[in-house]
Amino acid sequence: MKVKDLIERLERHDSDSPIQFYFLDNYNLEGCEIETILYAMDGEQVEITIKPYNTDEGGNRIERKM
Repeated sequence: MKVKDLIERLERHDSDSPIQFYFLDNYNLEGCEIETILYAMDGEQVEITIKPYNTDEGGNRIERKM
């Protein structure tokens, strides 16, 4: 997919709408969030890194204190 293709798809929706990301793990959809977006290979491509919700930068679960 090219950046312009992603932008084109997203432009079909209200820009104020929230986005929910998922990844497929052993037939289960797991919610996730963007960890980073960066240019790689001297700007030849964009890389988007995702991580599960409630995790640190290493993907380790963060215990929520109540």
